[in-house]
Amino acid sequence: MSKTRLVVLGLAALALSACGPVHPGAAAVVDGSRIAMSDVDDVAAVYCAASLSGGTAEGQNQAGIDTIGLRRQAIADLLAGEVADSIAQERDYDITVPKVSGQDRAQLEEMFGDDLDGALALIERNQRTSAIVVEMAREQNPDVTDEQQLLQAGQQLLGQAVNDRDITVDPRFGLDETLQQIGDTGSLSVPAVSLEGTAVEDRPEALQCTA
Repeated sequence: MSKTRLVVLGLAALALSACGPVHPGAAAVVDGSRIAMSDVDDVAAVYCAASLSGGTAEGQNQAGIDTIGLRRQAIADLLAGEVADSIAQERDYDITVPKVSGQDRAQLEEMFGDDLDGALALIERNQRTSAIVVEMAREQNPDVTDEQQLLQAGQQLLGQAVNDRDITVDPRFGLDETLQQIGDTGSLSVPAVSLEGTAVEDRPEALQCTA
């Protein structure tokens, strides 16, 4: 189950170019394709459920988990997936991902409950992105056969490809043009004010992750 859990947590954040305004209601736009804020919310909810069930200390579960980082991870994950899908289409990759086994599905259902469908969709999306970056690396390095090496090389290639795309991210996510943090809200429903020193349970509901 540990491998599935790693897939759920998504690929490492890539250096994505992000600047300028986005379409109303969109968290980001990639080459004209809109990523809805609701999609970010759905992915962040899955990350929240995974965090709550991932052996978090009891005291932190009671106080809640700050979703700022989860939302930023969600938008980076979705942006990487969108760019990877575009590359796969442009290069005519034939990408298939394995189905979740019955045993893993039962474990996921226990872990995510009502968020199971979202978790399964996220797992499939991240597996697809991983498969695409492996194909990108294999195309450039046909002599390399180690899957882990191909995955790492492919992630670097995807990061380079992303920088060539026309990408905009809503500035209220608190990220600069390379997805580095410059604000601490991570939510469009909360003004960009300093939350440093504010307990998680005292923050707005949009910035909480509780059981």
